[in-house]
Amino acid sequence: MEIVYHGSKNGNLETIKPNISTHQQKCIYATPSKLIAMLFMVESRKDLDTMIATINGKLILLERRPGLLNNIYNTDGYIYELDGSTFNHYDYLWGQEVISFEESIKPLNKTYCKNILEEITEEEKKGNLIIYRYPNRPKSIPLDNSDLIEKYINFENSGLTGAIDDLLEVYPEFSKMVKQKLNKK
Repeated sequence: MEIVYHGSKNGNLETIKPNISTHQQKCIYATPSKLIAMLFMVESRKDLDTMIATINGKLILLERRPGLLNNIYNTDGYIYELDGSTFNHYDYLWGQEVISFEESIKPLNKTYCKNILEEITEEEKKGNLIIYRYPNRPKSIPLDNSDLIEKYINFENSGLTGAIDDLLEVYPEFSKMVKQKLNKK
């Protein structure tokens, strides 16, 4: 891969450093897509707030609760261009993700995005992204967001301590279902 992109809220990164991922590995995430990097350059509760995925070959952004897209994406951010030579895709990653296990990577370039929400809305108009604003969503994603329960139990079971606490902090109504599923295991 020649060039990959890393989105960040921080515009002062002289180097991109690894973090512990949901896969319990210290790595740097990137993507071959500037648009996908843009979707990740915000501060949020990740899957608990939005869903970024590819469904039927189309990139989607799903708002899980009312008003989140405006709260999260109505801000600025930065896209960093990185040399892609140390990045690889692994089977356990989402198809649009690549990771590097380097200790740090110096960006080749940085692009400022004044308003992410405006930019992604333009990408939606161009047909490059489908945005599902609450309560709209694909049929495969339940309106109550209960698809997160199994995912966060799996995160916790794979060593991501506190994943279930994070889930229940945002969705306390899942307490009984989480307890039942944990007791069955």
